[in-house]
Amino acid sequence: MNTESNVAAQLQKEKCYHIDASPAQLPVHIRQDGEVDNEVVNLRRCVGDEIVWEAEGADFMIEFPKSPFEESKFLVRAGGSVSSGPVRPDAPIDYLQYYITNVALAKSADPGANIKP
Repeated sequence: MNTESNVAAQLQKEKCYHIDASPAQLPVHIRQDGEVDNEVVNLRRCVGDEIVWEAEGADFMIEFPKSPFEESKFLVRAGGSVSSGPVRPDAPIDYLQYYITNVALAKSADPGANIKP
């Protein structure tokens, strides 16, 4: 049962210590072989951090089985970049694995995103 005091306690427990911080755009470079330079990205939910994937040499599909963003799939064109958009305010505080697939070769990698309060 969710009472007002339970809700207030939950909000206090998840207090944002980054309240004066601006949202960050955290880069993840995808190499031609599908490997990334940043295996785990730490995102701050309370300020709305986002990931910016950059691809070299091939098109890649990013897919989150359980997405912390509004979308769960992102297409990154060769030589281009795409942003995830901000972490949703209701995203779970958790480690969330995602998959990167080379669109042409169907080769994939599995880095992750670590959602922090």
